Amino acid sequence: MLKMMLVTARDRARLSEITAVLVRYGLQDIVRLLGLAQLVNRLSGRREEYEKQSMPERLRQALEELGPTFVKLGQILATRTDLLDPMWTDELEKLHSNATTLPWEALAGRIHAELGDTPEHLFAEFYPEPIAAASMAQVYRARLHSGDDVIIKVLRPGLEKTIRADLRLLTFLAESLEEQSETLARYHPRRVVLALATALNHELDLTQEAHNCELVAQNFADQPQVKIPKIYWQWTTPRLLVQEFLPGVTPESPQQLAAEGFDGPTLAREGAKAFMQMVLEHRLYHADPHPGNVMALVGNRVAFIDFGMVGRLSERRRNQLLLMLEALSRRQSDGIVNALIEWSGDEAIDVTRFELAAQNFLDKQGSAPMQLGKALVDLLAMVREFQLSLPSDLTLLFKALITADGVLHRLDPQFDIVATLRPMLTRVLLRRYRPFASRRRMLALGVQALDAGEELPQTLRLLLRRLKQGKLRATLEINNMSHLSRALERSAVTLAIAVVTAAIALGITPWLMASSWRIWGIAVFPLLGLLSCGAGVFLLALRLRR
Repeated sequence: MLKMMLVTARDRARLSEITAVLVRYGLQDIVRLLGLAQLVNRLSGRREEYEKQSMPERLRQALEELGPTFVKLGQILATRTDLLDPMWTDELEKLHSNATTLPWEALAGRIHAELGDTPEHLFAEFYPEPIAAASMAQVYRARLHSGDDVIIKVLRPGLEKTIRADLRLLTFLAESLEEQSETLARYHPRRVVLALATALNHELDLTQEAHNCELVAQNFADQPQVKIPKIYWQWTTPRLLVQEFLPGVTPESPQQLAAEGFDGPTLAREGAKAFMQMVLEHRLYHADPHPGNVMALVGNRVAFIDFGMVGRLSERRRNQLLLMLEALSRRQSDGIVNALIEWSGDEAIDVTRFELAAQNFLDKQGSAPMQLGKALVDLLAMVREFQLSLPSDLTLLFKALITADGVLHRLDPQFDIVATLRPMLTRVLLRRYRPFASRRRMLALGVQALDAGEELPQTLRLLLRRLKQGKLRATLEINNMSHLSRALERSAVTLAIAVVTAAIALGITPWLMASSWRIWGIAVFPLLGLLSCGAGVFLLALRLRR
């Protein structure tokens, strides 16, 4: 309670604003779930125009109104298809749409402050009409004096202070939810907020996006069919990014591409190879490959833009993914089961039922060429059915794969990504198990074993010293310890009652036996003593039986 008072005292105005927006959109249940029920009664109810809208629609609109922090939170939740039903993730996915544009006057001062001069003096041409707007930034076109066409991405002013306050509040609320509800703890709210904070800190520094873009460009430097925009570092700052303008066409439909002179199947094949190279070979991939971020260029080349959201895979995770995709492509349920069990961590799974579900999942895909996006959607539905939660890096990747597969089918509705993917899977797997790679892994394993061997004598000496000093401690975790303690307490009480009763009986027995009180010739106290002893034995037997 004290912590709540401190948090709300520090960010009271923002907390009231957040609560008011949620209540106005009829999301009182969410407010109560967040532990802010005391604020609901002081706020007015929802507007009539929201009465006919679904809960996901109202949540998406509320997040948009609350600003960049909550828009990014919604985008992260849209990737958690392992936890949320499609009705929620599909609606939250719309948060990628364009945001309301700010007038030029609101951003002219920031551009001047970042570049040290007015855009009219720095560039040969500058167009003050934005070509795109997002919750964090707006994008403008310009031309350098060298003749290069560029885009200028500039952060909206006043973001930092609001985002910091939002993150403080969300961190507290996530901790409270995880402590108070086992059901909500399954959603790992603290991990979600941590991922949100990481993403926002990256997006508040546009040089992070520039570095991501440059790394991806270096990976494709020898592949002319894939184009990544060039970064102009001399004008790039944490709040402003200048990069090459690519005159491409956004893939809306095969008919539109054909009218522009593009070959859809070729673009799909090149786009799939490029994206899967990012994932399986480079382990650095575009995490938001929606149609606005993938373009068709002259010569049926593919371009990727906007690297504000990227995903990274460890080598171990990449290897796990390889086996999973190989099992999918060959329709092997064992490989799918093994991968999901490993990814789900310590969560209890009915393995027999899970294996049956995996086989049903494969049967559902049919005998036609497998669509990767549909297969992953069905796979995540199975994960939700068993109430499992996957690591956040995997959910981000799966969401990116589903999105990329949708773009590929816009380019070519008959595209078979598995057929394109299988040669790459074989090549990467063979590369992993070739002699040199095996020697490298054996060398790494040997180094780890040598390090552990060097530490072993010191560990043993420390253990023996602790044993001699009697200072060795062990931490044990025993399930149902509370039940055991209650049973021991009841046993102790029973034993105490028995001992005290026996002591009293032994103390007064000689006096009672010497008493001469009789009724109908029967000694009264010995009879009462016998009856009491019998009753006590009976009661103790009942208690011990329980």
